[in-house]
Amino acid sequence: MIKIRDLYYSVENLTLFENADLEIPTGKLTIVAGPNGAGKTTMLKLISGIVKPQKGEIISEAKELFYLPQRIKYPQGITLTEYIESYFYKNNWTWFLSKQEKNKINDAISLMELSDKKDVLIDNLSSGELQKANIALGIVSDADLILLDEPTANMDLVNRIKVLEFIKKLTQKGISIVAILHDINLSVAYGDWFLGFTKNHKIISDEKEKFFTAENLKEIFGIDFKVIKDNEDIHIQVLN
Repeated sequence: MIKIRDLYYSVENLTLFENADLEIPTGKLTIVAGPNGAGKTTMLKLISGIVKPQKGEIISEAKELFYLPQRIKYPQGITLTEYIESYFYKNNWTWFLSKQEKNKINDAISLMELSDKKDVLIDNLSSGELQKANIALGIVSDADLILLDEPTANMDLVNRIKVLEFIKKLTQKGISIVAILHDINLSVAYGDWFLGFTKNHKIISDEKEKFFTAENLKEIFGIDFKVIKDNEDIHIQVLN
């Protein structure tokens, strides 16, 4: 579990979080939603330790953390396989890979349905394929906490669904995942716990049934929604 207590953080005279308290459950897919500029990416950076809170504390039970940012600067002239191999070279300062590490890389590439791209230069991969390669990096990291900033960006609907289904399966292994998503209905379908960041920098945190109300969504996004609940299914419609 991640516990955030009395968090304060501001940037360029803009207060993003003030006296924020929230908890993120273990072994669940937590979806972060909200408009641009509400502090979603900053929150992931705070949890990852990339930036430090100016006040308060963030307590995490995770032993190993993997953070996938939204924007990545890619090296040129290396293949997809070499790109994923770089995780081990960077973190272990080794000159060769063990059989176990090679198998782990191949398994991750296969799971992301990129086996036919193994020897393709990453310069020649589509943006969606690159994003899947980045998620493969998270797989080989063996992290028990994975932070994903828009992991389905630049993907078509089929690949977005495939990636979210795989991410969901990772939580069944006890891995905690926090992901920023902009597709509300896909968030409803796959998320377990939800964080909503409002334009006024309030954080709404709750389980699916209590989070997805017309009132909450109005407060988060500033527009009207219709929430349709049919037994266990929830569907969201924009009204204006």
